[in-house]
Amino acid sequence: MIQTDAKSSAAYFAAVAAVLLWGSSFVATKIALNSFSAVAYVVFRFSAASLIFGMILLRSRLPRIPLQSHLRLALMALFEPGLYFVFETTGLQRTTASSASIIIASVPVVVAVAAALLLKEHLPLRGWLGALLSIAGIILLSVWDGATGLTEGSAVGNLLVFLAVLSASGYIILARHLSASLSTLQITAFQVLYGTLYFSPGLVWLIISGQWPRPDAAAIGALVFLVIGATLGAFLCYNYSLSRLGAARSAVFLNGIPVVTVVVAAVLLGERISYHHGLAAILVILGVSIANQPQKRAAQAVSPGVG
Repeated sequence: MIQTDAKSSAAYFAAVAAVLLWGSSFVATKIALNSFSAVAYVVFRFSAASLIFGMILLRSRLPRIPLQSHLRLALMALFEPGLYFVFETTGLQRTTASSASIIIASVPVVVAVAAALLLKEHLPLRGWLGALLSIAGIILLSVWDGATGLTEGSAVGNLLVFLAVLSASGYIILARHLSASLSTLQITAFQVLYGTLYFSPGLVWLIISGQWPRPDAAAIGALVFLVIGATLGAFLCYNYSLSRLGAARSAVFLNGIPVVTVVVAAVLLGERISYHHGLAAILVILGVSIANQPQKRAAQAVSPGVG
C-alpha cells in the first residue's frame, strides 16, 4: 500500500514537473529569440534534440517501424514541429509569452471540433459550448492586445500563434491511430527527427549567408533548457504520469500551463499581468474542461508535443 502511494505521489510530482517545464518554455523561447533569429533557433534546438532522441532510440531496442507508419510520421512532423514552430516562433516575436500560452491551451478544443467537422466524429453540445468559450477567450485576448497598441502584445502575433494551434491539432488527429501501434517514445522521437529534416534548409541558409548568431549567456541557457528540460525532461515526466495516472487525470494538469507561463513571464520578462489575461485564461481553460470532462479523447494519450 505504501509503495503504491509512493508511486502515485511520484506520478503527480512528474505531472506537475512537466507542466512547470512546458509553462516555462514560452518564456525561454522569448529569451532565446532575443539573440537567435527564428531560423537559427529552430535549427539549433531541433538538431540538439535529434541527437538526444537518436541516442535514446539506439539504446532502446524498440521494434522496427513499417514504411507506411514512417510516411504518416513524416506527415505528422510537417504539422508539428514543422508548421507549428514556424507559426509559434514568429508569433512569439510579436506577442507576449502569456498570451501565446493561453492561446495554445485551446488545442484540445480545436482537436475536438476538427474531428467533428473533418472526421464526422460525434461532438456533444457541451463540446460545442466548450469550443465557443475557448474561442471567446482567444478573441478577447486578441482584441485587447491589439487595442493596447503595444508591440509586445499584437493581434497579428496572436493570430500566428492560433495558426500554430491549428497545426498542432492536425498533428494530434494524425497521431491518433499511430498511438495504438507505436510507443509514445517512437512517435515523439521521429516527430523530432523528421522535424529536424524539414528545418535543415535553414542550416544551409545559415552556412551560405554567414548570419550565425552571437547569443549571450541568457539565450544559450534558454536554448539548453528548451532542449533538455522542455523537450526531453517534460516528455519523460508527462509519460511517466500517463503510465501511472492514465490519460484523463494527466490531461487535467495541462490546464496549469498558462498559469505557469503568466507567472514566470511576469517574474523573468516583466510582462504585465492584467485582468484580461486572467479572464481569457479562465474562458479558455473552462472551455477545455467542459469539452473534455465527460470522456477520454484519444488525443489525450499522445504527448502534447515537443514543448
